Amino acid sequence: MSREAARRLSVLLDGPRDRPDNPLARLAEAWGELADLSWAGDQRSLLPDAVVSLAGATTCPDLARHLAEARARGVHVPRLVLCAAPEIPEAPLPDAMISAACPPELALERLAETVRQARRMEEARLRRAAFGPLAPGASLVAAPTGGLARGIPVLVAGDSARIGMALSGRLAALDLRGCLTAEAALAALDEAPARLLVSDLPAPRAAELLNRLRTDPRHIALPVLALCADEAEAAALLTSGASDCVPRKAAPQILARHLLCLLRAGARRALADRVLTGYRPRHRSGKGLPVLPREAFERYLAALGEALALRGAEPLTLQLAQIAPPPLTSMAANDDPFAGAAVNPVLSATLAASREEDFVATVEGLGDIAVLRDAEAQERIRRRIGAIVASTAFA
Repeated sequence: MSREAARRLSVLLDGPRDRPDNPLARLAEAWGELADLSWAGDQRSLLPDAVVSLAGATTCPDLARHLAEARARGVHVPRLVLCAAPEIPEAPLPDAMISAACPPELALERLAETVRQARRMEEARLRRAAFGPLAPGASLVAAPTGGLARGIPVLVAGDSARIGMALSGRLAALDLRGCLTAEAALAALDEAPARLLVSDLPAPRAAELLNRLRTDPRHIALPVLALCADEAEAAALLTSGASDCVPRKAAPQILARHLLCLLRAGARRALADRVLTGYRPRHRSGKGLPVLPREAFERYLAALGEALALRGAEPLTLQLAQIAPPPLTSMAANDDPFAGAAVNPVLSATLAASREEDFVATVEGLGDIAVLRDAEAQERIRRRIGAIVASTAFA
């Protein structure tokens, strides 16, 4: 994550601020130039992008109520817990946990990714409320169900007894598989995907496994919980790509909380992927892109505007025809010179350059539309799409 992106993160810190030895205060000092920080209890009129709490510390009494009220209005502010000691994070489960051993800039990257996933779920809920189960003409891509028929697939590399003990009360819902080496873990992932990987390997072997996983496009986003001996091992494993680290000596209930937090985050990511893919415009057997009814679009835009207003932002609607001039159409010798282009090049370039959570659609009476949550992104998307249109031949 670039420093420019980090500066736009608004982070509310929920914990003691008057002790210099407080891990949350040390993290805040490291983040001071990279994010907009405030402390719970301070006067603020806008919702933050995320809340970071200290495990085991007394939380601000009004914070949970404010977050619940925001969620009722369509805004989910993710909560992350900084785990500085083997404390059991309080219920409910947070959106993510951050080890105190995690380097500050890496911790900020994890926070930014958690914010992005929360926004994806928020966007999925907004679209379902505005457009119904699916947008007109779209079809939900079916998720693979082979593994889920037996349970949520969890792969353990190393000693699986500790993991089985921690999850003993939930084993009926899991398909727990074990292997003894990093090579066996990679082979097992080739045979069948997993929702979560747990490494109880020695630190050098675990780091090797993580490096290989994070360089494989199939496993870049796979949540990995690594067990470690001390903070030095935890920092090394987190830098290598572990999603979370827990000391091997931690009590089973602490390990279970970390495991369940990663499982829930992975399930939300998979759900958002499926839902947002279903609303993504796609061609239908040469008929072009489905047209979204104007009324449904205006309903979505109003709901998005209400949600963004709580953060001090507003949606920006772009007519794609204004982003870049249409390129010259390349034709073969036997093409009809009066036939219109089958694909709008600017729309195609926008779909290629945007993510699934970015709203792109052909709206009745308005044409091709993109909706941005951040006004600062307007010039960037104009340059990116303009470059694609200018350098690509569209058939």
